[in-house]
Amino acid sequence: MIYIYSQQEIIKNYWTNEFEARVVEEDFYLDEKNFQTNDILVLDLDNFKTVEQTLFYIDNVSKLLNIIALVEVPRLAHGTLMIKKGCKSYIGKKTSKIIVKEVLKTVQEGNVWLYPELMNYIIKNITVDTEKQIDKKKLSVLSSKELEVAQLVAKGDSNKEISKQLDIQLVTVKKHIGNIFTKLKVKDRVSLAIFINKNKD
Repeated sequence: MIYIYSQQEIIKNYWTNEFEARVVEEDFYLDEKNFQTNDILVLDLDNFKTVEQTLFYIDNVSKLLNIIALVEVPRLAHGTLMIKKGCKSYIGKKTSKIIVKEVLKTVQEGNVWLYPELMNYIIKNITVDTEKQIDKKKLSVLSSKELEVAQLVAKGDSNKEISKQLDIQLVTVKKHIGNIFTKLKVKDRVSLAIFINKNKD
């Protein structure tokens, strides 16, 4: 199920007509028993006057709901904050229907979807302290080499940089990254960076 919470009629109409979303009121999420794990809440951030109000709302929404943050004008720092707070995507209100379909599919599969500029910005601005111990339980599925590669990907290093640092072939780096994505059930480098950061001790 896709839910849309917006105070703009044009936005509500678009999402109900194009994506069969159900329009909801501000406090609809209080009744958790209605939700499934792949349900989506398209949250119009322009409903809120301040960032604090937005964050408070996101913190209180059922964790079963996958939030797609919707804004009039996407901004990199703002988008980064929303993703760090747990939103699965951050898109502009004028995003094309083709892209929105891709966003919905990705989010329903439990992954994060970001436009390229935001993805690169987040990867470069997520700091991974490689000295800290990573949660061994969640990452125990990785080999020691895959764990090294995963930490470097999460730090924002390119495949070439990883190849150089670990003194392994580029094709081997790509193979490791493919294995990491499969084992951790993540779809892209940003999802991996977020996963690594969330599972630090």
